[in-house]
Amino acid sequence: MNSFFKQTESQTRIFALVYIVFGFILCFFNKSILFTATRIIGGVLLLYGAYQLYLYFAKKQFASTSTLIFGVLSALFGLFFLISPQSLIAILPVLCGVILILNSAMQMQKSFTLRSHGYDNWIYAFIISLVILIGGIILLLRPIQTMKFILQLVGICLIVEGVIILVNQHEINKYLD
Repeated sequence: MNSFFKQTESQTRIFALVYIVFGFILCFFNKSILFTATRIIGGVLLLYGAYQLYLYFAKKQFASTSTLIFGVLSALFGLFFLISPQSLIAILPVLCGVILILNSAMQMQKSFTLRSHGYDNWIYAFIISLVILIGGIILLLRPIQTMKFILQLVGICLIVEGVIILVNQHEINKYLD
């Protein structure tokens, strides 16, 4: 058992340091990371679309309608992501906000149904649906700021996880020695 922990000690420290570094990167460079990631996804989609169109037009053996449709859609989305990454970054939180608001409305309906059936703790389901509604409205009204906050929160969690890993490794080393 001691040899198992000794072998993974350096790997564990490396992972912890990688978590901490990426956590700091997400905390301080989150907007540029979002734009870069969106552009990379756009480039990949554009290449995939171009490949599908190549298969459709140049290689007649793969000439099916689905190849053409996937090629055109992938190329268009890829170009859109490359040209306007801020649009995608703004659209995703808005879509999530709409989904949360709709989910909140359904949860409110369920809580009122619970109340009408005499369930005493219906208020907790109603409060949770209100919290979901507020989160959805915030996502809808402030999409870019919300995405930055989420990335910062993920960065903080990575930093904390890296520190916990290092502390745990230190405690294991004390126990084994």
